[in-house]
Amino acid sequence: MGTHKDGLQEENAKVLDIKELVGNGNKVTFDSYRQGHFYYNVPRLAVDEDDVFLDVYQFTVPIEDIGTATLLAEDKAITFMRWIRKAINEGTLIKLI
Repeated sequence: MGTHKDGLQEENAKVLDIKELVGNGNKVTFDSYRQGHFYYNVPRLAVDEDDVFLDVYQFTVPIEDIGTATLLAEDKAITFMRWIRKAINEGTLIKLI
């Protein structure tokens, strides 16, 4: 089952540098499909003082944007930069963990 929350307000991502999400060979992973949207997760390594932890964010890719493209279960995050940036700008990038 998908990890997105149907209609629930989650803590939206704070101001993020997109390079933190798409750089260094980072990957996205397919989570689920629902009502015309593919849900993908993207990790971000975070450092807070002496602690290092992993944040995971979720964004959507509308089916009408896909055309004849092939979506993979795992792919380079840079390939999804358009939708990650859109989610950041629209405040729809959801922090899962």
